[in-house]
Amino acid sequence: MDRDSATAVRAFRPLPAPVSAPGADGFPPFRWSVLAAFPADSLAAALRHAHRPDGEPAIAVVLGATHRPDDDALLLEGAARATATGRRLVLLHRGAGGGSLLRAAALESPGLRVTVLQTAGPVDGTRIAHLVRTARPVDELHVAADGLVTRDDWRPVTLPVRPGPAAARPGGTVLVTGGLGGLGLRAAGVLSRVAGCRPVLLDVTAPAELNRRPAVLLERLRAAGTLVLTADLTDPRAVAAALERVPGPVRAVVHCAGLVAGGPVARTCPEDLARLRAAKVDGLRHVLDVLDPAELRQLVAFGSITARVPHRQMGGYGLANELLRHETLRRAAALPHCATVVAEWSVWSGAGQAHEMRAVDQARRMGMAPVALVPGMTALLCLLRWPPGPAHAASVILTGPGDRTFPPPADCARNSPT
Repeated sequence: MDRDSATAVRAFRPLPAPVSAPGADGFPPFRWSVLAAFPADSLAAALRHAHRPDGEPAIAVVLGATHRPDDDALLLEGAARATATGRRLVLLHRGAGGGSLLRAAALESPGLRVTVLQTAGPVDGTRIAHLVRTARPVDELHVAADGLVTRDDWRPVTLPVRPGPAAARPGGTVLVTGGLGGLGLRAAGVLSRVAGCRPVLLDVTAPAELNRRPAVLLERLRAAGTLVLTADLTDPRAVAAALERVPGPVRAVVHCAGLVAGGPVARTCPEDLARLRAAKVDGLRHVLDVLDPAELRQLVAFGSITARVPHRQMGGYGLANELLRHETLRRAAALPHCATVVAEWSVWSGAGQAHEMRAVDQARRMGMAPVALVPGMTALLCLLRWPPGPAHAASVILTGPGDRTFPPPADCARNSPT
């Protein structure tokens, strides 16, 4: 694998772009119906204060700083009520997320208008109404504590050059979660063969359950000294017991674990959402709770572009990956020497669950450019050279060349995949 392989993957990072603050005139008020995680929340109170009986009917879902299990039901209820009544739907949160799910609902339900607004400080109801009126469908607006409003633009970035072994110190262990999946096995092979690392594979699937081709790949890894551990990542005790068997300090984590499942938001229940995020979000949390944060040098979490751009039938999966990004970047603050990056991949070809589900050709017809296996694994090695420290923790969107769906157009619903 060489540097040219990495150029076959396009990489983007979000760049905050200021949004002009709308004036006070010319924006009719709303007649709000509020669904709040905390009824006494100041944002909910601001909306109720700004409520006008003769205003345009709108539904607001108000969430807090972190996503709670009960938030799933609020998001789904808001989407269902707005779809049924033709009302505008607004998500206000302080970090809990949920925009990926609601944008997918809007894509699946023509006429549903969704606005997502994240705030770090108090916002009065009048300004919320102004921002809702002026936001583009694809935007998630961010209101800083000082009142500055921004949205995410996307700038191409060059991935770090890979000048040598990915492991920070000789003898360090690289833990690959979801290690018996198609991407986990390939990642482990590259880390062992190309980067000279010592992978440990952690997966809920037992080696005996693998089909012939992945079983052959696993045997090659085992012959090279790779350790395989079987544990349910959603069970913290099972994870802790498994990681007790890991030799030496864990220097790097490549978090590939996850479940892929589709279905329209209108037919999704809270249990579906909880199941989709369990391995991705809870699994990462359980692993990091066991590892020594002072020893960890690299963390790469495998996310998905569906957290950024809505896709029909993939709202729940998009939400799981949105919450994975939030959790990973939050945890970075407690990893003083670690290079932390969330890799939000487009669909892979050659391995991975989309490949196994034979969805790659459909993705191409939708305008997506799959990430090929060799360039994608080269990009992974480059990501393991990300600058260390919490200040550099970031998310990166990675697509194949020629992708027509990213960066997303301003009217995302108009040009999104079918």
